Amino acid sequence: MPRFGRRWLPSAAADECEMILLRVAGLTFLLALSVYGAASPVDIPAPLREGLERLRNGHYRRTLETASKLEESFPGHPLPHLIAAEAYWGMIFCQTGHITAREIWHVAKTDSSEYDAEFFEAAERALAASKALRDREEAKAPGAFYKGLAHGVRARLFTLREQALKSGSEGKQMREALLEAVAKDPSLEADAHAGLGAYNYYADVLSPWIKLFRFFLLIPGGDREKGLEQLQVASQEAVLLAPEARYELARILGLRENRGAEAFALLQSLSDQYQDNAMFALAASFQAEDLQRKDLAVEYARKAVRAAASMDDVCRMRVGNAAQQALKRLQENSGP
Repeated sequence: MPRFGRRWLPSAAADECEMILLRVAGLTFLLALSVYGAASPVDIPAPLREGLERLRNGHYRRTLETASKLEESFPGHPLPHLIAAEAYWGMIFCQTGHITAREIWHVAKTDSSEYDAEFFEAAERALAASKALRDREEAKAPGAFYKGLAHGVRARLFTLREQALKSGSEGKQMREALLEAVAKDPSLEADAHAGLGAYNYYADVLSPWIKLFRFFLLIPGGDREKGLEQLQVASQEAVLLAPEARYELARILGLRENRGAEAFALLQSLSDQYQDNAMFALAASFQAEDLQRKDLAVEYARKAVRAAASMDDVCRMRVGNAAQQALKRLQENSGP
């Protein structure tokens, strides 16, 4: 958010002005719910959007500081808690995910991290705030939408750790909540497709033994083609979750669908938009290498090295080291 006149204000006074502006924005959100009916979950005030942009740039600790302020300024909104949960997820992935000089896989090397307690606490707060909205007739659609997102972020952590039963249970609840949200407010469909598309795709391409567990747990089946279509729609039309849909679609197209050129285009756009997030640049580099575009692979590996320097502690170290090693390997193999 612009800091009006900050260069002429003492630091404490500038921070106080910022908090006043945040409180005004929070009041605007509450008035929208109480006077005009349920505000669209994707029509969010500027401070919340800026929190999301900071998250997408990979500044996770700064995102947590922002989320803490947003929780005070938007006390009835689930999104600040979700932003915090996503920031902890990013730190967990940097700490435990499979990140090397050759690939980034969404698989964790351990089933716990030092950030677990904070992650689950933030997700629970998001669910509690979502329930409070769903208890109000005029806010049932926003409540269902954010409930779905909260279950979705928990499902992603369990998927990262290959805990199929927990992931399936959370995914089922995500699906139910997002379908409820769309039924109550069809304008949410494009954003809901980000979660529903991922669910439909992965539920259809699971290994047979996982499908057997899904059957006994009454977890609904999926549809690969429908999932791809939904993620495509979300990546182009979602108001709130388009970047997340683009990244998930890129991962699927590159790793599972043998559509590397399309995957690279999506990763390239994400890296160019969020230039401080080394993860996007490094993923784009690996995808370019798979396409035998060594020039682009080297270019985006360099971008990853530069971006990693601005990321937080564990991310800076792990992603930065992987990017430096990838760049060295690519340059050595690029020939004269």
